[in-house]
Amino acid sequence: MDLNQDQLAEIDKLTRYIKQMEGIVRTSPNPDQVARVKRELQKYREKLKTLYPDYDPNSHQMDDVRGQLGLDGGGKAKTGGGGGAARSGGGEGHDILDKFPVAKASPNCTDHDVNFLATILHVIQKEYWPAISEQHTRMDFSLNQERDTIRYHLDTALRNLKILTETVEEYAQAEKQDFREQLLKMKNKQTRVFLFETNDMLRLMREFMRKVAGDIQQNGSAIQNKSDKIQFNPKFEDATLLDGYTIRDAVLEFLELLDQTIAQLRLPQMKQGS
Repeated sequence: MDLNQDQLAEIDKLTRYIKQMEGIVRTSPNPDQVARVKRELQKYREKLKTLYPDYDPNSHQMDDVRGQLGLDGGGKAKTGGGGGAARSGGGEGHDILDKFPVAKASPNCTDHDVNFLATILHVIQKEYWPAISEQHTRMDFSLNQERDTIRYHLDTALRNLKILTETVEEYAQAEKQDFREQLLKMKNKQTRVFLFETNDMLRLMREFMRKVAGDIQQNGSAIQNKSDKIQFNPKFEDATLLDGYTIRDAVLEFLELLDQTIAQLRLPQMKQGS
């Protein structure tokens, strides 16, 4: 069936909501939350069926629907086009990562995982974190405290990245063999620390964003301006990607970015958590 741009935009939004709610149902330890989200999930699936009659909730995954309609990175306006992909190899359902071509963490950094993570960290810092900062997203006291803690961990990951890239560049320029051997040991150790600690940080961040998304989906009171539209101030903020999004949509896309990044990394956890 032929769909206009407004219908495609609404289906894009619905499929993202449904994917996030399905994730909450699969992972939430709270049976009351699961029951509430399942009720909301049924409503969203019925709405999607109305817009797109070919959708069969019993057999179609959201990635199937998005692929059929070109919403998986090839044909949707908000994806931003472009040919880059922040991943190596194949795979589906990585339309958000496709927005961000991997850039080298430093001129002589050749480790793909380090370059990939560095790219994502800078994207989060520049584009996604500002959307959920206190300037734009009003949270209750408990979530606000958690947000501050997650920000501390993000800053720590960025500092670890800076230390690692300095060592990488120093190693690349070193000439004395004994000094190079010493720097190589440092570089390898710092790489392991950066990868695993950042992976743990991203999982903590995802758990926090799941709480935020769960409150929004349940129409709770912890997020006090979930329907407000984000307007960045270009005088003070560099972010542009989520300008014009509602808080709800920005949170769901941020969570999707974290899900895709963690799935792409495929690293084991060093700490207990999700």
